[in-house]
Amino acid sequence: MHPTQRVIVSAAAVAVLAGAGVSAATAANAADDPNAASSAGASAGTSTTALADHWTDARMAAATPMPDPAATTTGLAAPSNKLGLRSADGTGAAATPKTMTALSAVSKSGVWSAHGKMPARTVGKLYFDDNHGKPFECTASVITAPNKSTIWTAGHCASDGKGHWYKNFQFVPDFYNGHKPYGTWTWKKVSSPNGYFKKGDRHYDVAAIALNTRGGKRIQDVVGSQGYKFGKGYAWSNTYEFGYPYDAHPKRSGFTGQVLRYCVGKTWKIGVINTFEGIHCDQGHGASGGPWLYDMRTSRGWGYLIGNVSYHPSDSKDEERSPHFGDDAINTYNKIKSA
Repeated sequence: MHPTQRVIVSAAAVAVLAGAGVSAATAANAADDPNAASSAGASAGTSTTALADHWTDARMAAATPMPDPAATTTGLAAPSNKLGLRSADGTGAAATPKTMTALSAVSKSGVWSAHGKMPARTVGKLYFDDNHGKPFECTASVITAPNKSTIWTAGHCASDGKGHWYKNFQFVPDFYNGHKPYGTWTWKKVSSPNGYFKKGDRHYDVAAIALNTRGGKRIQDVVGSQGYKFGKGYAWSNTYEFGYPYDAHPKRSGFTGQVLRYCVGKTWKIGVINTFEGIHCDQGHGASGGPWLYDMRTSRGWGYLIGNVSYHPSDSKDEERSPHFGDDAINTYNKIKSA
């Protein structure tokens, strides 16, 4: 071989090795980035029939609301906003509810009685098992996605925040007092930002789940969907919060976890650097993951998802917190939207 060729080959080899090093470094950086998202699929051996059989009425009744995520000292900043605004409208026609409070501030949650139509049919109970096989429940909502099979909830309803996923997810849209008018829907893929999945940081307390079809139909085609706005703002007017709470803060009676409840208010920015969104609402345990919907008009039944119930800072105040939907939300959504 000509000496020049040897030099060229060596240079090429160095370039390949350098490229491999860059790729490895990029992968490592992505793994450490709290805004990047992790995901997992249902076990290949888990059939939709077996999962549906797993969730008997008795097991669903035995499920307990997932506790609020604990405060952590990870040192992570709030989600970044480098990817810009991403948004989509909701889908599905809606009739105006017969019984509905006029749009005004409602911090003491009321019962949403208009079932069988949007928005109620896009919100439901999310059942799952934790790492020890114990049944839990949260709230989730259907959002617009290319796969027409995506629901949104809190990260603490999908993972223990220590690098482990929960399992056996099942969604029941428009649940009320044991009624399941649109049946039950099993999962096929889950995603959450590394900031929550690996670190348990409440600033990243979001998750998305792709569902299997049911009877050959996709859930968005059956119940409709809520829109979303990612990467923009903390302060939103005319925002509805929905959930299935078992208690309230401050404490009051009348909460069973078996009916859909709602609040109406405006959101605001909490903090300066490590920021959350806040809203006045008294929904307690069981409402975790419940949607915050901006511009949710009852005439159409859908609004824009701009937050989800994460935790309440005090048992004596009617305040809730949501993480800001930044790059972490976009990355989480992108992991699921075509699954």
